[in-house]
Amino acid sequence: MPAHDPPHHPSWHPAPIPTSWDDLLTDVASQADWARKRPLVRARFLELIRDEAAPPAPADPQVRLEREWDGGGFRIEYISYQVESDERAHAYVGIPQTPVPDGGLPGVVCLHGTTNWGARRTLGLPPEPGDPHAGKDGVQGKDYARQLVRRGYVTISPEHFCAASRLPAEGPYDTAAFYRRHPDWSAVGKYIHDSRVACTVLAGRPEVNGDRLGVTGHSLGGHGSIWLAAYDERIRCAAPSCSGLTFRENPEPLHWSRDYWYVYFPQLRELFLAGDRVQCDFHEMMALIAPRPLLERFALNDGDATGQAHRVMLHLKLRELYRLLGYEPAHAFLVFGDGHFIPDLSSAALLSWMDRWLKHDGDPLGGWDSRLAQTGAAV
Repeated sequence: MPAHDPPHHPSWHPAPIPTSWDDLLTDVASQADWARKRPLVRARFLELIRDEAAPPAPADPQVRLEREWDGGGFRIEYISYQVESDERAHAYVGIPQTPVPDGGLPGVVCLHGTTNWGARRTLGLPPEPGDPHAGKDGVQGKDYARQLVRRGYVTISPEHFCAASRLPAEGPYDTAAFYRRHPDWSAVGKYIHDSRVACTVLAGRPEVNGDRLGVTGHSLGGHGSIWLAAYDERIRCAAPSCSGLTFRENPEPLHWSRDYWYVYFPQLRELFLAGDRVQCDFHEMMALIAPRPLLERFALNDGDATGQAHRVMLHLKLRELYRLLGYEPAHAFLVFGDGHFIPDLSSAALLSWMDRWLKHDGDPLGGWDSRLAQTGAAV
């Protein structure tokens, strides 16, 4: 006798799980709906970072080569460039020792975490000799710029604005001096501003294809990767690692607006103390990246496990947006259990993701560029 399916029973179908992230697609049922909502999300993001207080980015960063050397199979340049009218930044550039193809090589902005010598670490370099702020930091996977340049990418690893060559008197990553100078801005806005200039410097190099730019980073650099890609549409592919917990599902949200050391968003402290909701959370920041490729890598046991579990739900909602836009393959997330590190699996995922979306042979990105233009889904 032929087999028959068992009768339907309601208890065999799990009930939908309501999440904090469901509002992302409120009143969004089509690409046209998202096209109307996206500018409103972006406006709230710009308000969050206090973008109106940002100075104009320099038209000419006035790049200067400070020194260069062999990095072991590739060349390293230490450069400086203008980020504000009276302020210069420094960065390490990794250049493959391979012939540059027609059209140039892809480039990746590599943002580091909160160690004074973090930009050097991305290229596998030790701290500057005699650095009293070198500290101790695990090295697992944090040489992502070195891994990328050995794979054929030109990389730029900018020093953070309150570390290394711009070390404030108060110590690494203390933003007090920044806020004395820019009381109406935010550290996040400044971070994005300087990262955008680094992106301009990278895109302007003769070896680089300015249409093939990505960003990655770990910890603070993970936040920075999301913020830069959300702000700057020149970033075509993002792969952040171990960025911080969201605002909504965070047992200690005041870390985002602490009143000491690194103060991300000073204006949010009053909101958090009142128990109010922030106008733009990470699900919306990442939605601003869509439909450009986004891979987030994080650990369930990195800090609060409940908050990280909510991040999984965030990505499931974000995936709905990518599906709606017709670019579901351009969204992915990797969850592991190695804490605040970059395990081998995460490093391999980064390299694979960048190769898929930034390298091309004949048909650019497997037709992704042309499809993006045809659908009108481009940011």
